[in-house]
Amino acid sequence: MNKGTKWGAAVIAAGVLLGGIGVTGGVSVQAAAVGKTAVKQSSQPSIVLKYDGKTLTQQGKIVNGITLIPLTVLRDDLGLALSYNPGTKTHSVGSGTMRLNLEVSEYGVGTNLNGYYLESYGDSNIYEARNLDGHLYVPFKVLNDYMGFKGVWNPSLKSLELSKQDMNKINISSETITKTNKDASIVIHYPKVSGLPDDVQQKINGVLKEQADKFATYSEEQASKRDGSIEEHTYDFVQNFVIAFNREGVLSIVTDQYSYTGGAHGSTLREGSTFSLKDGKQLELSGLLKAAPDYKQKLAKMLKQKAKDIAFDDATVGLNKKPDFYLKEGGFTVFYQQYEIAPYAAGFPTYTFSFDEVLPQGTDPFAVFK
Repeated sequence: MNKGTKWGAAVIAAGVLLGGIGVTGGVSVQAAAVGKTAVKQSSQPSIVLKYDGKTLTQQGKIVNGITLIPLTVLRDDLGLALSYNPGTKTHSVGSGTMRLNLEVSEYGVGTNLNGYYLESYGDSNIYEARNLDGHLYVPFKVLNDYMGFKGVWNPSLKSLELSKQDMNKINISSETITKTNKDASIVIHYPKVSGLPDDVQQKINGVLKEQADKFATYSEEQASKRDGSIEEHTYDFVQNFVIAFNREGVLSIVTDQYSYTGGAHGSTLREGSTFSLKDGKQLELSGLLKAAPDYKQKLAKMLKQKAKDIAFDDATVGLNKKPDFYLKEGGFTVFYQQYEIAPYAAGFPTYTFSFDEVLPQGTDPFAVFK
């Protein structure tokens, strides 16, 4: 979604530099959340950071239950390229589809990966970078979920040891279709995979390109209906994507298609696309959870419980026949479209589950894809 207006207003002076932390202080490889008890923003306990066995000179922080890593650690210790654009007041770290952009303004720090804005749910702000005393901090969860790093939390030492994840050996680039005209701005970003056997990557890229082309056609059709008057705002169509999971022989991508054709606000359609890198086939949630014959009943019950406070009174909350989903480290996320079960203000009702919650103990959902 295009959120330029949210972060484009009065910007904090470019003297803001880096540092800091914020992460969910977990107890496992994924550094799970410490708890839901609110902590005052001024309470910023420090934690020791390690990378590949080496204790780092900079420390992390825990703010409101979120573990934060100084941005300079990503540059100095994790070896990620860091740049700054004074025109947009944006710090960028990393590269390609894992390029993290931090837009600093008086409203906070807009956090996006390659143009895809990372959502926070409710008041948790789990993916939002922080400006603490003039230093920028990145949530560990961003590194864990999207940038190929993992962490082990040691509660007795109050330390988090970071290391790289074993990623699929493929390349993912961002391609762009631009169809802007006098009636509309149409900019469509979509992923393209390489480094796989030709037949496999052709299957995957065919699905992703078709998805982009369909949105381009839809956008042009909608733009043609605009009356062209000066009083009517030009229409806006934007597609962005993020790589949600790229390990274990499986690739999972989330795509947002934003459309504005007048009115109080635009609308966004979200799609999760998950592929086997062995044969290029698109995977359904049923294929990943087939080791649990009762997964439908389990998930339906948990979804109904989680959504009860936001769902329409007459909404049927459960597991759709072909649920919208994508993979995350250690589990999967089921989501509903805007207005599907809740008001617009609820956004995309989104619920993440670990595989352990659904599958029999010791089951590897990726065994057949490796």
